[in-house]
Amino acid sequence: MIVALHRIVDDQRCMVGGKGYALGQLIKRGYRVPKGFCVTAEAYRQYIHETGLGDLVRMELNRKELGEMRWEEIWDTSLRIRSHFLRTEIPDSIKKKIEKHLVKHCATGKFAVRSSSPEEDASLTSFAGLHDSYIGLQGTDSIIHHIKLVWASLWSNRALLYRRESNLDPSSSSMAVVIQKLIEGDVSGIAFSRNPNDSDQSVI
Repeated sequence: MIVALHRIVDDQRCMVGGKGYALGQLIKRGYRVPKGFCVTAEAYRQYIHETGLGDLVRMELNRKELGEMRWEEIWDTSLRIRSHFLRTEIPDSIKKKIEKHLVKHCATGKFAVRSSSPEEDASLTSFAGLHDSYIGLQGTDSIIHHIKLVWASLWSNRALLYRRESNLDPSSSSMAVVIQKLIEGDVSGIAFSRNPNDSDQSVI
């Protein structure tokens, strides 16, 4: 359920998601990356299985074909699914495993809790900004609460719309979560390993 960023290997993308995998690749190539770990997609899958949320999600998605839903129907479906998530506690069997790692590595300081869907940053899909991430979090309880919020964001109306437009099956979606030490930066920027407008270029 937990993998340190520096221990992520090449065949774990589907387990740690696009963001987690990319961070692991940067570390392997010698780049300085804030320390952290990934709560894998397996934790998410166990959460929805043990709580019955998976059945509720399937029920909501089967009310009507996603491709036939109007925007307001997608919004309603999204709201119902996310409400189920927010009302459903993480079972102790999962929570204690996460807590053990948090107590060891996140006792002091501020942290970022970041979405990392296996569908993110694939060759044909990006999902940039469609799932939620949170920064400046302190304390085990707050971090665990926001892990659940990230899981719930898998079912935002904008994420469902994007999946419809990309011909992706939402029922097979899952979510990993990256937890990293928050570093106060003096400057910031963004780098694209592949220019969205020209695949032959990289852009900083």
